[in-house]
Amino acid sequence: MLIVAAIAALVGFVSGRSIIAISDAHRMDRPDRWITPMCDQCGGPLGVLTTQCRTNRHPQRRWNLVVMVVNTVLMVVMVGVVPSLWLWPAYAVFTAAMVLLTVTDLDTKLIPNRMLGPSLALGGALLGIGWLFDTSAGSPLRALGGAAGYFAAMYLLAILARGGLGFGDVKLAALIGLFTGFLSWEAVLIAGIGSFLIGGVTSIVLLVFRIRGRKDAIPFGPFMTVAAIVSVLWWQEIAAWYTG
Repeated sequence: MLIVAAIAALVGFVSGRSIIAISDAHRMDRPDRWITPMCDQCGGPLGVLTTQCRTNRHPQRRWNLVVMVVNTVLMVVMVGVVPSLWLWPAYAVFTAAMVLLTVTDLDTKLIPNRMLGPSLALGGALLGIGWLFDTSAGSPLRALGGAAGYFAAMYLLAILARGGLGFGDVKLAALIGLFTGFLSWEAVLIAGIGSFLIGGVTSIVLLVFRIRGRKDAIPFGPFMTVAAIVSVLWWQEIAAWYTG
């Protein structure tokens, strides 16, 4: 298990650099880069920890190191959470996608198709492959149902909200529903309801402390991604607590 955890940490570190590369490219309106993160001032490659560039030592966002640490920790934690290690590659893709889309939505208030599409395709394929090696680990049919159900619910809310929810959030719901649905229906509900609870509490705090005004747009995607990670990690404990 220690060897697997070490591999997960390495994957988390490498994919964390990739997350910074692609999110920065999107933020600065540059061509996509999935491997080497670039300096936002001179365009040179960043150092190992992505806190400064190698060429001219330009300082980078401190946020980069947070992303690296969070992504790496989550990758390792997933090793002990997934119902089968055959599923870890799929949930590693899911984890990286949640971190990437969180950063991107916070930066640009957008959830791009070019990030959602590959995450859904690769993650879904790995989920199916993992299930073939351990058919007791989850349900592909329930995963499809979770994706369709969460997507439909968010689509309806987006129509009723009249601009309060973006279609990127609706498509993000399909990705989250796929991976939570594979685990259980309870996980889908926890991810969905949790996003609104987290969003509501966070919005109140931001308004009370005047960090944001009533007319300021607050991206909803990060609330969905955080709730999704919480659901995947602790859906059993939350469901057991709720049912008494």
